[in-house]
Amino acid sequence: MNISTTFLNALKHTSSDVEGQRSPEILLGQIYKVSLEDKGFLLPLAGGEFRLLDPFYYEWNPFPSYLLLYTLEGSALLATQGSEVVLDREHLLFLDCSQGFSLRLLQGKWRFQMFFLSGRELSSYYNIFEANFTCCYPIPIGSCVSQRMQQLTKFPFTPTPVEQLQIHRELTGMFTELALSALSVSRDARPVPTYLLSMKADFEENYVENHSLEYFEQTLGISRYRLCREFSAAFHTSPLQYLQEKKIEAAKSLLLSTDDPIHEVGSMVGIDNTNHFIHLFKKHTGVTPFVYRQNAPQSIRETHCPSAPGGLPPR
Repeated sequence: MNISTTFLNALKHTSSDVEGQRSPEILLGQIYKVSLEDKGFLLPLAGGEFRLLDPFYYEWNPFPSYLLLYTLEGSALLATQGSEVVLDREHLLFLDCSQGFSLRLLQGKWRFQMFFLSGRELSSYYNIFEANFTCCYPIPIGSCVSQRMQQLTKFPFTPTPVEQLQIHRELTGMFTELALSALSVSRDARPVPTYLLSMKADFEENYVENHSLEYFEQTLGISRYRLCREFSAAFHTSPLQYLQEKKIEAAKSLLLSTDDPIHEVGSMVGIDNTNHFIHLFKKHTGVTPFVYRQNAPQSIRETHCPSAPGGLPPR
């Protein structure tokens, strides 16, 4: 299947301006020229990051594909079969292109990341997503979506087999979040309180810090016992357990992407006591940090080299 050819054949009408240069195929000109065979579990895709100026209008006839579109700056209007949706900043569009649609820039400049993709498993993800989010997903604090979309733009025009698997990893991680969020909405219509989202984001972005429940009690003005109870109910794990998981997740990536000594890895994720770090790591993974690093195949270590865990610079 050649996504670029399918994309071009489906274009019904275009009118665009990219940084002052007009072209009827301006999007196609920037989209990766790839031809990936559907191997069952892999998700072929084509796309990239775009900066478009007004006037801009694209219309597609129905075609067999799905669209992921994440707005970074500005906004646009999506129209599908009599309905319209505004694509605002930090919202992810997940759309089944078999219904046909159009995109129109509202005003000024629109910067976004867009990927057309296919794969047999996508219909299952989409059905779960559509039932609760229509076609737009407001990105919550701590979401992996923006990071994974950014990572997808970094792959070369013709990905190697290893890079195809890395692309698949980014996509499936993102779709898993979308599906879990949708199922959570269907299970409990009540939104997660802002103060719990703030706690969760703090753990994810500043996991090196050893924030205690006393700290959040003083910061938020809410009883530590209530915070612990509500956090556990909302995210199905205790605050301490969640923070530990973030530290161990970062440590695993550092062990595979660097040659730093074990005690330094522990300090980099906020656990200065080496024995405590080794104990926690083994509790979460079943092996010590040394064994985890020693047993990892080179191919696995290579997949961790392109990016570092959140909050830590590339080595």
